[in-house]
Amino acid sequence: MMKYQRRAILKGLSATKFCAIVALCLCGGFLSSPECRAEDIRFTSVPDIFNWNISNPQPGWEETLNWFFDRLQKEGPDFTLNAGDIMDARWWDDAAQVKRKTEQYWGGFTKRFNDRGMTLYLAPGDHEYGDDGGLKIGHIARAFGEQFTRLMGMPRNGPANHMGRAFSVRKGNLLVVTLDTFEDQGARFGYTVGGEQLAWLEKTFKANADAEFIIVQGHLPIVGPVRSKNSSASMLDGGADSNLWKLMVKHGVHVYLCGEHHRITVKKQDGIWQIVHGALWGTQTDLNYLRGSVRSKEMTLELLEFDVEYSGGYIGDHPHRGEKNKPRENVALTAKTKSAGPRVTGTLVLSVGSDGLVEATKAAGWFEVKPLKAE
Repeated sequence: MMKYQRRAILKGLSATKFCAIVALCLCGGFLSSPECRAEDIRFTSVPDIFNWNISNPQPGWEETLNWFFDRLQKEGPDFTLNAGDIMDARWWDDAAQVKRKTEQYWGGFTKRFNDRGMTLYLAPGDHEYGDDGGLKIGHIARAFGEQFTRLMGMPRNGPANHMGRAFSVRKGNLLVVTLDTFEDQGARFGYTVGGEQLAWLEKTFKANADAEFIIVQGHLPIVGPVRSKNSSASMLDGGADSNLWKLMVKHGVHVYLCGEHHRITVKKQDGIWQIVHGALWGTQTDLNYLRGSVRSKEMTLELLEFDVEYSGGYIGDHPHRGEKNKPRENVALTAKTKSAGPRVTGTLVLSVGSDGLVEATKAAGWFEVKPLKAE
């Protein structure tokens, strides 16, 4: 009887209705804004995770990390973006230490994605060059850069002097560009995007002029002011007057994703939505990430927040840090997060109009752009 009923039901479904049901099952209902479709490009963005030297496995963290990475995998099955600062990485002794420590910690980080079959697109943050201290020591920063290119496995279609650290990916009607916002200036590295990278970027934009949507990610925010907590609060030199910003405006970039400041700030300027997000795991109790969905003529972005709590002592392998300026030993979800999950605190829908121009057809929560108030 059950078999007959199931067959009868399936027989009565049109192909269109059947595909719609399958799409809903595959999406799992994860997007609260427009209904998800099987053909959508779905991704997440989570910069500044962890910003501390976190092992794999990390005792006291794994249950919470499994919960979070499972969400990333479900909500962004096509790829995860990360605008940098995956470890603390204050490894300033010599190139040998950089090699040894990056293989230990960076290898453990990428393994979390590889074990789940997840695609990661990672931009270098200042901590991928040894933090601010490493960037001031040219040969140390170069050693970090060489390790990033060798270990991270990023696409190698970018400029020669940033190979594997600046690159582009085309997914259907979406162009995603990852930039290295740190430039080798000899004795030290600067907080800028240099000429060779800019020339490559312009060629990339021109080669993908038919893309309906363009997302660029880089570690440093460009337009200020932005909220900041537990951060050196670095910004790209030149801001909106920089050659990078002018080039993105010229070629109609829609979204610039960045991190560094461990707080959410959304700004819209010159047609570009700059989204600063990410948080400091192990220290801050209010964490966040972004998820997105792209289909023909529409892109939806959502910012989500959730809370954790900490206990125990402090994780020890953090050179050049104070006794308590380190991550806590145990991370757990709060009872509210366990029961309700992350909460959507911002929604942006960008749509292509009949005139071919992209406009925001919904901007709620964090995307209701207002003058910045001090926290």
